[in-house]
Amino acid sequence: MIESKLISNSIFTDISFNNLEELLVQTRVKSHALMNQTHSDKVIHVKQAGSYKSDGIFTSNKNLGLVVRTADCMPVLIKDNSHIGAVHIGWRGVKNKIIDNAIRHFKLSDLLMSVGPHAQSCCYEVKEDVSKYLYKYINTRKGKKYLDMSQSLKDLSNEIGFQIEVSTICTICDNSYNSYRENKTNKRQYGFIWI
Repeated sequence: MIESKLISNSIFTDISFNNLEELLVQTRVKSHALMNQTHSDKVIHVKQAGSYKSDGIFTSNKNLGLVVRTADCMPVLIKDNSHIGAVHIGWRGVKNKIIDNAIRHFKLSDLLMSVGPHAQSCCYEVKEDVSKYLYKYINTRKGKKYLDMSQSLKDLSNEIGFQIEVSTICTICDNSYNSYRENKTNKRQYGFIWI
């Protein structure tokens, strides 16, 4: 389990921790909201526990933890002085700029963003169907194209001026993490944030 150095009360799990209820007990959070993630650009304000059809949720409610589930996509946790958020971002989310939809609900001068383990450019090979949209974030090695998803968030941080931390752990080549691209697993790790 990784605790964010930038955002208090936020963690990212690995394969050793796959029980959400146990996570709630350990963090002493009474309830949680999560997402039925579909690679959309939809971000929802949530006020109570439940599962929401979106790829981003945010709240100002205390004791309502927010959960993002990933197995190669970026688990993104965000916070300002009054709100917290959790966002699921894969290549479609980068293309559709879901992070723009999320951060517009936050005070940008106080925004903190933590990005957990995800597929990194060392291993995240893509074809023309993806690279034609995200050419700005493509690294080419030996004729193959590799996507650097988190560079889009680093660029946004430089443009707007908020603080960001980005994990360098690659879920594809690090066996401590679930990776859908590696073995089509249906298991996920959690990004979890609470007030």
